[in-house]
Amino acid sequence: MAQSNDDGKQQLGNGKILCVGLCNIDIIQVCDTYPAEDSDQRCQSSRWQRGGNASNNCTVLANLGACCELLATFSDAKMFQFALDDLCERKIAFDHCVYHRGATVPLSTVWLSLATGTRTIVHSNPDLPELTFEQFQNVNLWDYGWIHFEGRRNTPEIVRMIRFVLAWNNQTESKKVKISVELEKPRHSNLELLVDGIDVVFVGKDFARFLGHENAREAIAALKTSHPGSYIAICPWGSSDTIAIDEQGQWFSQPTYPPEVIRDSLGAGDTFVAGCIYKLLQRDSLSAALEFASRLAGQKLAHFGVEELK
Repeated sequence: MAQSNDDGKQQLGNGKILCVGLCNIDIIQVCDTYPAEDSDQRCQSSRWQRGGNASNNCTVLANLGACCELLATFSDAKMFQFALDDLCERKIAFDHCVYHRGATVPLSTVWLSLATGTRTIVHSNPDLPELTFEQFQNVNLWDYGWIHFEGRRNTPEIVRMIRFVLAWNNQTESKKVKISVELEKPRHSNLELLVDGIDVVFVGKDFARFLGHENAREAIAALKTSHPGSYIAICPWGSSDTIAIDEQGQWFSQPTYPPEVIRDSLGAGDTFVAGCIYKLLQRDSLSAALEFASRLAGQKLAHFGVEELK
């Protein structure tokens, strides 16, 4: 079921895991409390970190020992070398990423409050182009067992990418690529178009609320009504239970495992998604995958960064 590559990582499900989406740099300040407007204060600590949903998914998967690859657009600025060095250090492949000359490095400035455990994020991404379908076509689908798409503003292009993989699956007898998608960003319209034909959809709490839903079960039920199909739908809802439904229509409720002290919630959702993919690709049950991912996300909340998630 699991093969090891030359770097000692596991190639699960007869292929690598490809995560398609954003890679940026996070500048993180750990503060006693959220800073007041027009104030001047010192933080407890600070760090740079490679970020972005798909990028974070890869980091967690690599820490778990999975063989994974990131597909994103990159800036050619010197500052972005930090992210490239980190990818190399963690043995995360990025061979098919696309570099854009003169593009601004996408940045996220993050304030972590020790008093509340919350994280406040300000994004900056003025001119880095999104990945196109033509660029995605350069990957060799034989190399992958699972492809995960981060739903972003280039929805029409991602729809074409998904259909490309589905067409390849239909023509291939011996090997099928599993497809998942994350619907998270409420500012990105028509993300529901990404659901058709996929295997697993992760519905974010913010996106569900953007559509007017008040709880996870309601969000999944509405998605299944508007986009029927035999796919798994998973909706984490913060500190409340994660609700999911499998291909046969069976419902699941998975409790969360918050630590005694929440130190860093940045990337907890990405950790949960990666944990589910990791277990589902090993053909674990949905119940087992939800349990593993919930415990992994709880562990992440107790630590700064993801270094402890092994």
